[in-house]
Amino acid sequence: MLRSLKSMNLVFFILSAAILLTIGLAWVLYPMEIHWLGIQSRTGFSASVIMKNVNVLMNYLTNPLQWVLKMPQFPSSKNGLHHFEAVKYLFHLVTVVFLVTLPGFIQFLRTVVKKGYLNVYRNLFFWMMVFPILFAALAVIIGFDQFFTLFHQVLFAGDTTWLFDPRVDSIILALPEDYFMHAFLIFFVLYEGICVSFYLLSRRTK
Repeated sequence: MLRSLKSMNLVFFILSAAILLTIGLAWVLYPMEIHWLGIQSRTGFSASVIMKNVNVLMNYLTNPLQWVLKMPQFPSSKNGLHHFEAVKYLFHLVTVVFLVTLPGFIQFLRTVVKKGYLNVYRNLFFWMMVFPILFAALAVIIGFDQFFTLFHQVLFAGDTTWLFDPRVDSIILALPEDYFMHAFLIFFVLYEGICVSFYLLSRRTK
């Protein structure tokens, strides 16, 4: 029972940590995305104006004290605000999961990793590595466009406000699908990197 709880805590910690790191990196790398994806020509605004508005959006999504979203150059519709609010709740949920599982992860490092018992969790890390690869294979097979749509249909079941209309929610022009594909790739690399590291380390412990 205790081992199952430790395993569950470990899975949720690594998942939440990878998501939070992805959010941070996607935000930090966005200035480069502006040039890579030609977002200036998409929106008609300069890079500095686009970045200013994206910073307002990201601050709203990640700051638990900020509950009003008002981007100066990108007005939002009622549906757009509803979707961003839903995303904000998800971001905060991930943060809560990370904070709740952090003490258990620290204890895991002290009582399992440090004492050389990591091999007990080798199968867990193996399957944690495999499942994202299966999802990545699905994305390749059906195409990222379809995978992205399916992802939203599952995550926001019964809610179609994520289908932005650029005529009333022009911020979507600054957040093209390729940008989200890059975010998924960042998450995949981070998550797999953590799991592979633990798996390889578990093979070296007796």
